[in-house]
Amino acid sequence: MRLYKRAFATGMVILCILIDTAIIPFEVSNPIYYPKFTLLTIITIALLMGRTQGILYGLIGGVLMDISILIPVGLTSVLYTVCGFLAGYIARKMRIRILSSIIAPIVSMMLYEIVMTVYYVSAGGAFDWMMLFQGFIRSLIGCALIQVMYIGFKAVFKPKYSRYEKR
Repeated sequence: MRLYKRAFATGMVILCILIDTAIIPFEVSNPIYYPKFTLLTIITIALLMGRTQGILYGLIGGVLMDISILIPVGLTSVLYTVCGFLAGYIARKMRIRILSSIIAPIVSMMLYEIVMTVYYVSAGGAFDWMMLFQGFIRSLIGCALIQVMYIGFKAVFKPKYSRYEKR
């Protein structure tokens, strides 16, 4: 991958980490239905660049999120890495490309939401079906946002011209 693509992807992951940790918790009064923008960015990168880049940026984003939020170290790193791998794997294995940009984000984000719900319940919270419903709504909102991000990221990662053709 070229240097400007790596710089763009890393910059977007860091920007989304700042949005997730510094802006949303303090500016939004009830952030229940706000998706994790870092996770959306990692899934979009994985959709476009494959499972290896999804793992790499999932690990980078997960470690930086672990440093900046107060949940057990490693939980977010593992989840973001697995979600990046899963999105890239589904995107490469599906024969119909148009469906891969819809199915891969929903599967990845639902995995994230289920694991985080299990974590919150095991940490001492009471189980409520509303937690899973809110996670499902966040996944649908995130899938819609990924469709928009996919268009923008595709313009950067996969330009219309080839470097081998005559200009």
